[in-house]
Amino acid sequence: MAGANERSSRAEKVASVLRPLGRGPLSREQAVVAGQLLGVHWTTVYRLRRRFLADPVASSVAPYRRGPSPDGGRLGDDVDKVIDEVVHVWLPKQRQLAHPATNLVLEVRRRCALAGLQLPSRTTIGRRWAKHRESDALKRAALPDALKAPGSHVAKYPLEIVQVDHTQADVLLVSEYDRRVIGRPWLTLALDVATKCVLSFYVSMDRPGRQRWVCY
Repeated sequence: MAGANERSSRAEKVASVLRPLGRGPLSREQAVVAGQLLGVHWTTVYRLRRRFLADPVASSVAPYRRGPSPDGGRLGDDVDKVIDEVVHVWLPKQRQLAHPATNLVLEVRRRCALAGLQLPSRTTIGRRWAKHRESDALKRAALPDALKAPGSHVAKYPLEIVQVDHTQADVLLVSEYDRRVIGRPWLTLALDVATKCVLSFYVSMDRPGRQRWVCY
């Protein structure tokens, strides 16, 4: 219990130092000062800040537990249940994740920290996710229609088939007035299947939806 209280107190202290820094660019001088307050190297401040910005609660920056769990097992049934819940239930419902592997790790660790459980490593979570995908692939391969060749788009003439796709850009936009983070823009592309030519593109801060199907 003492260990859990120490981790919780440490997480609160880290959050109290990172929270006033906001979400804007962090200079090295600010990182050095924050590192002195926390007793860590200034490069560690950037790593802690990335975790905190991804999930701005104190539990997201709780120190990782090292070594085996108190019961002698590698993880324990409770941690296994958390990983399985996130992999099988939470992740399939997330349709707009730009980096699902990273978000998966953060969500598992967030839930484990809230429950006072050992935080599993990224490698452990990744292996569990890979095993889930392999199992899902085997189930799909056993379906009656699995042996049928998938369809393909074949176009003989330009503009016969135009495909439209969306992706969230891996960049953060900030306000030109106060440098506050606005968000990540969405890019929509229209591609001609026959010529592989990009016909048009559209950039917006709104998520793709049925109301935004025309590219300018």
